[in-house]
Amino acid sequence: MKILTPSQLHKADQYTIEHQKISSWELMERASLAAVEKIKAILKAPKPVTVLAGSGNNGGDGLAIAFHLDQLGYEVEVLVLKYTTEYSKDCKINFDRLQAKTEIKVEEFTEDSNIESLNFKPVIIDAVFGIGLNRALPEFVEKVIKKANHAQALRIAIDVPSGLFLSKLTPPQSIVFEADYTLTFQCPKLNFFLPDYGNALGKIQVIDIGLDKSFINKLDSDFEFVNKKYIDGFYKVRHRFSHKGDYGHLLVAGGQYGIMGSVSLTAKAALKSGVGKVTVLSPQCGVEILQHSVPEAMVIPSDDIEQVSPKHLNFKPSNICIGMGLGQSKLAVKSLTYFIRLSKQPILIDADGLNILSKNKNLFEDLPDQSILTPHQGELKRLIGEWGDQYDKLDKMKKFSRQYNIILVSKDAYTFTVYDDQVYINSTGNSGLATAGSGDALAGIISSFLCQNYSPLESSILGVYIHGKAADFYTTSNSELSLTASDVINCLGKTL
Repeated sequence: MKILTPSQLHKADQYTIEHQKISSWELMERASLAAVEKIKAILKAPKPVTVLAGSGNNGGDGLAIAFHLDQLGYEVEVLVLKYTTEYSKDCKINFDRLQAKTEIKVEEFTEDSNIESLNFKPVIIDAVFGIGLNRALPEFVEKVIKKANHAQALRIAIDVPSGLFLSKLTPPQSIVFEADYTLTFQCPKLNFFLPDYGNALGKIQVIDIGLDKSFINKLDSDFEFVNKKYIDGFYKVRHRFSHKGDYGHLLVAGGQYGIMGSVSLTAKAALKSGVGKVTVLSPQCGVEILQHSVPEAMVIPSDDIEQVSPKHLNFKPSNICIGMGLGQSKLAVKSLTYFIRLSKQPILIDADGLNILSKNKNLFEDLPDQSILTPHQGELKRLIGEWGDQYDKLDKMKKFSRQYNIILVSKDAYTFTVYDDQVYINSTGNSGLATAGSGDALAGIISSFLCQNYSPLESSILGVYIHGKAADFYTTSNSELSLTASDVINCLGKTL
């Protein structure tokens, strides 16, 4: 699903209005009815609702939602935060309809109103500002939003939480409506996935309001939101008449004394994701551990007791996954260099391997094209350097990918996969993945798909999606707090 800018969405609105021969009010009505269906599903049964509406088009959405909820029997009150002297045309139509056809209590608030007297119903729907906001909220609006954020209520934002900028970064310390749910129209927006105010979004649900698909398909976007529909576009079904040789042979190289769990998790995750065979190159101290913990994997001892060392292989692996638990000693540097130069196919590098790369940039010259790097945020900073803000970070990741022709999988609350100028934002996963070994499992999943003849980019996108989906499956019956990397691996069979 493309992620579009506010300007592109406005153009899509206008094109749809012209080519579907509808009015802007009819498009607003369509969006509002779709939002009401989502609200009904969230609430499950009618509950008293306060609608916070602005005096622009987002406010028009809110007033239409209030009308339709009232028609369905919900107890609704409307607080209009009138930050302009006049209502927008469509907002005024919906305001007048409320007055004429319902008994909803509608109060208009301005900068002269007594904010302290405000009380809210158990559900607050925010429709004050939308995608066009690019300036600080009026002071009285800030006060109302702040009060709503402290209310004991379920909070639902329509299209975008009020106070959040979309055409530029939201200034630090800004007041933003803190939603439990954000019901956004047509597509998610880039700033939803940036850490500065990402926690204000709650659960994001995308509402298709019927904007012209042919027009949207022609729009250029550097950002793609990866959902099930996107994955289904390239996911492969296995053939009955096949054998393990059809699904590749992965070499996992890593581990050291006291840190053998890392490669054990990687090997398990790869096997659970469908690779034909896994061989682990391990320090001698880890052989017995691995043969007990991952009996399906073959294990080759290196020449060193406590660390991985370069080793001549008597087979040709489909792909190599290296770095987990490798350490950063001279021997570790020598091992990484050896396997980078050995591989003619894209290689996945994680953990200690990334830290070695950041200190030995000459190794990038030997990396096979479209190799995959999977850094967490600290490792990413060591690779690409400090960034000024989140937009600068995105630019640096794109530049880094272009410079070395590699794929960056930037692990975060929303994992970004970057190749060239394109960024793929993952839709799955939860905070439970912030746990030791989670990245080791991800490395194994991506490497497994790489061995199964997915392209390096497809392997990265699919691996991140499945990794997050397994975590989400676990939390359908368990808490996010209890999630471990082993739980993710154990849930792979239920999510692939």
